[in-house]
Amino acid sequence: MFRLVWFQHVHKAAGSSVINQAIANGETLYPNHKNGNPCSPDGEEIPVWEFEENELSAFIDGCEAGGITFVATEWGSPNYQVLHNDTRVVLVTCIREPWSRLISNYNYDYYFGYSDSPSLSSYLTADNRIRMDNYLVRVFSDEFHSDTEEIHPETLDSALDNLKLFDLVLIAERDGDLNSHLFKALGWEGKSVDSHQTFGNLWALSSLLLGLRIIAAMNYLLKRKRKVTEDDRRAFNELSEMEQSFYRKATEDCVRGRLHPLHSH
Repeated sequence: MFRLVWFQHVHKAAGSSVINQAIANGETLYPNHKNGNPCSPDGEEIPVWEFEENELSAFIDGCEAGGITFVATEWGSPNYQVLHNDTRVVLVTCIREPWSRLISNYNYDYYFGYSDSPSLSSYLTADNRIRMDNYLVRVFSDEFHSDTEEIHPETLDSALDNLKLFDLVLIAERDGDLNSHLFKALGWEGKSVDSHQTFGNLWALSSLLLGLRIIAAMNYLLKRKRKVTEDDRRAFNELSEMEQSFYRKATEDCVRGRLHPLHSH
């Protein structure tokens, strides 16, 4: 039977590893895609997170007709209820402890030239979806693709309810989740794949040198993370209290997901 693995990509939470494992294990991605995200023939990402219920169902129909077996979304939150209700879809995600995820994203964006924020606090308050406070809560609610700067306490409950709709929830720090459990759940084999780690990328080093960012290039070679202060940590704790509650609840409940027989290879 047809199975579509739908992966909600959380930035710097092993998402690229999961996507590259899908490719290595023979899953069929959209003809044009960017790191698993479906794109139009001219390379524009298809905003599936903006689709109404009937549009999203039609998109899944199109995937079945075209033999597409893996889709990733990272720039918005699709209608999780529609995906959950469709028996052809296996809804998968991986989350990571919020503070370590933010630090990883901060360093990645700096060294790869996506941000020149002088401090973590200014980086966190930047007008960018993946740098907004309470990132995990936004991803798993309907606030991720909106321009809303503030989210309300009830949004946490909405995000947790949506997380329960997933067939497979992986925790980056939890032993076995990103290897044996992932592979067993989806019928994959562990392959050697690119994880898109911050350090050790020759392209990033070359870009730093070509851009005459000599000090940054030296720090990159020495794998030096950017300075983070106690004030940065306090600001994060104040701004992302809901996100930390979300992560604690997800791990305390030991959410792993529910895979049904028809979802097996």
